[in-house]
Amino acid sequence: MKRYLPIVTFVGLLLTQPAWAELPQCSAVVQAANQELAKLNKKTVQDDKKLTALLKTLNRDDVLPADYVTRDQAIKLGWSGKAEDSLWSVWALNKKQLGGDPWSGKPLPGKGKWYSADIDSVRGLRSNKHLIYSPDSATRYLTTDNDATTVTLPPCQ
Repeated sequence: MKRYLPIVTFVGLLLTQPAWAELPQCSAVVQAANQELAKLNKKTVQDDKKLTALLKTLNRDDVLPADYVTRDQAIKLGWSGKAEDSLWSVWALNKKQLGGDPWSGKPLPGKGKWYSADIDSVRGLRSNKHLIYSPDSATRYLTTDNDATTVTLPPCQ
């Protein structure tokens, strides 16, 4: 009997699911958020695959992907800082978008600092759509109307 104990324990470990396995897929969370925004008659996220990848990266690494720069970084690289000027007019900022700056909109539940990242930027111009995130929370928030309406994005995988 003792020689089977390790096998039984190993099989038991295989059958036990980690807590993250119960989380919904990030693609389903983005789809549900778009449906909620549509019901509210608000703009939806056009590039849902990119937002899904962004959520997965934040969940895995707690940092934005390399195609994001903060406002200060962009200005140091030569961007004017004006919303009407494209980041892409500066060669070093080509294909970049703004993200990682502290959130200054309406207060969100939970403690910690909140940050924002542009979503659906077009040709390097600022977007009215933002993902709001915190390293202290697995819950994210999405706004597509310059922060007037906020949709909750639950933790996902």
